[in-house]
Amino acid sequence: MSMPRVRRPGWWFLAAAVLAIAALVMTRGLSAPAVPTRQVLVAARVIPTGTLLGLPSSSGLLAIARVPDDLALTGLLAGPAEADGRRTIAPIAPGEPVTQAALGGAPGTGPAPLQAGERAVPVPLRAAGASAAAPGAGARVDVLASDGEGPAGRTRVVVSGAEVLALMRSDDGGGDVAGDALMLRLGVDDALAVTQALDFAREVRVVIRPVTGP
Repeated sequence: MSMPRVRRPGWWFLAAAVLAIAALVMTRGLSAPAVPTRQVLVAARVIPTGTLLGLPSSSGLLAIARVPDDLALTGLLAGPAEADGRRTIAPIAPGEPVTQAALGGAPGTGPAPLQAGERAVPVPLRAAGASAAAPGAGARVDVLASDGEGPAGRTRVVVSGAEVLALMRSDDGGGDVAGDALMLRLGVDDALAVTQALDFAREVRVVIRPVTGP
């Protein structure tokens, strides 16, 4: 007595199974909910420190990008209107979000934006002595310059009571603080005086003032 032959599934059965799996994958992909996004303001190209936004000369500097709605970043701007009339206190790279910090802090919660006749001037952090003692935004400092050597040397006050806008850290990742700087708010004349001292004085120092008192 011969055993009955068991027929193996034909190629059509295997093809149907593959098609069924593909259809299931496509259905799940189509039914997946879209990730909510929101628009943020970014730099279209390099925006240097001290750039006043909103003027015709600044056209083409800004662009709109879409980011996930739950992106865990604070201080993002939603559109050009929020940056209109404000000045950058730090350079912004192409594609980098334009943040409240890059514009001197959120209105009413940080340093006020630069006004007409004011300049943002970086002073090397080494002038403050050490990075650990670096003052934060809103602190007041004096800038001193020393000229000459020995008995002929003298130290003078270049600027008194300058406001610190921001502490700018270098991004070289090597732990070297040589590129770190304090961004100071200065009038035009004081900005020129500090720049001249940085270029020609033997040494420039930043003296941090107490929170209260002269």
